[in-house]
Amino acid sequence: MPPVVSVRLNPIKPSKAFADATPVPWCTQGRYLDQRPSFTADPLLHAGCYYVQEASSMFLEHALRQMVDFTQCLMALDLCAAPGGKSTLLSSLLNEQSLLLSNEVIPSRVSMLTENLTKWGQLNTWVCSNDPKQFAPINNLFDIVLIDAPCSGSGLFRKMPDFIHDWDMDHVHLCSQRQQRIVHDIFPSVKEEGIMVYMTCSFCEEENEQMVDIILQEFDVDSCAIDIPAEWGIVETISQVKQGYGYRFFPHLLNGEGFFLACFKKRTSGEKPNKIDPNRSRKNKTDLTSLQSFVDTANKVGLLQNDHLMMIEEAHAEYAEYFAQHLKVVKKGILCGKVIRGELIPEHELAMYAHLRRDIPAVDVNLEQAVRYLQREPIEIDCPAKGWFLLRYEGQSLGWIKNLGNRINNYYPSHYRILNKHILD
Repeated sequence: MPPVVSVRLNPIKPSKAFADATPVPWCTQGRYLDQRPSFTADPLLHAGCYYVQEASSMFLEHALRQMVDFTQCLMALDLCAAPGGKSTLLSSLLNEQSLLLSNEVIPSRVSMLTENLTKWGQLNTWVCSNDPKQFAPINNLFDIVLIDAPCSGSGLFRKMPDFIHDWDMDHVHLCSQRQQRIVHDIFPSVKEEGIMVYMTCSFCEEENEQMVDIILQEFDVDSCAIDIPAEWGIVETISQVKQGYGYRFFPHLLNGEGFFLACFKKRTSGEKPNKIDPNRSRKNKTDLTSLQSFVDTANKVGLLQNDHLMMIEEAHAEYAEYFAQHLKVVKKGILCGKVIRGELIPEHELAMYAHLRRDIPAVDVNLEQAVRYLQREPIEIDCPAKGWFLLRYEGQSLGWIKNLGNRINNYYPSHYRILNKHILD
């Protein structure tokens, strides 16, 4: 059978995209598609209305909902986050007062992660780029830690057949050793009674059930069982030594690719978390007056970075300085723009923020105009006045333009642009 095509909708950017598609049973916003469209040619993808994600990995939502109270203010970490599928899923489950730190150690993958999280439009998601061992000073902090561990990739053979040529048991052994190191490095950062989710896209027992046994043998955790309807076709497995729970997805039993997930709850040990001084962040706070025509600034604070204004939740301000002491933080909240002579020169991240004021000057465009804008080509549209405008397609923000009177400047980021000039042909 051909690979399954699936997407996950963004609940804070509701649109007409795939409204009638078949739901993925274990994910409220997951949808199966009958065929693979040209996603790149769809402005709603670039607006962050949905994320193209493999259906099996969306099971993360079902697992977390059974173990986590998302009405609470939570700290979460997605340790191996690029390109951002599980981070965007988790950020949609968290409330606005919660904070998700989305980490990617490989520098070349950080830009894609940042782009996808920017499009998703949440204020509660920050990006950092660190090796797991660099989290050592941050102990007993995260209520949720996701480990989408680098693996041998055998579960993706149908979707990515080229993986077969690079696969052998030596690679499996190497991946297993790396997975063990990652878990060892990050475990102290898991909060007492916090949830650690271990995932792979491998069929190999050495990377899955044997890792469950290693985690149960070496750490003070409980293995978590997940209730699943039999008709979903998900296989519950039990590890050989410690009888820990794992959940396997096989392409011949369900609509999805190969996937494995296991959840662990850290026991209470009396360990105290590092103290975070809320006063340390005050020196970097700045006024948000220039943003008030764009967003509701209540319960938000501004931070300055290289003369650029960032907006974060007030509840997260104490973490800005704390994380900066230990980690390389790439993105905090929303990068809003630069204030020059009292005028805010808006950044693309601000356009992608899901909670912009509805009375911002905006211009609606059709599909052809939207694609030309996303290609960063000159566009001809009617603007009612000079100045900054939000460009919208089907009511969804795509980015900024500025009408100078004699021409319209396209401010779509050049590194995000669609390179195919004939994509609508």
